[in-house]
Amino acid sequence: MSALPPPLPTHPRPAIRNLPTPRTRFFWWYSGALLLLGPFGFVVGPLMARRANRKAVLLYPAEAYAAQARDAGFTWWQWWVMTPLTLMGALWVFGLLSGLPMILLVLWTQLTQS
Repeated sequence: MSALPPPLPTHPRPAIRNLPTPRTRFFWWYSGALLLLGPFGFVVGPLMARRANRKAVLLYPAEAYAAQARDAGFTWWQWWVMTPLTLMGALWVFGLLSGLPMILLVLWTQLTQS
């Protein structure tokens, strides 16, 4: 009696993905947005991280659940990176808001000057 050949793969097995945890995803979006966009990163970073989390859950629900289950929080080095970035972003916001009255005054005088 001869052995049967292995069955042909008719359906490819889905690739098992090791997704990053939601907090790791947040860290990368938040840090990148703050570095590239300055104070606008305070808004863009969390929004993009939330969008990426929703997309991961829709595309890979089992892997996203596993990533959320193994999420233990931010690591020490993520805290050490995010703290100075947040402080620098806050200084950016403070600088923009403190200069805004002078900019508006100059614009108003230029527009009303005949």
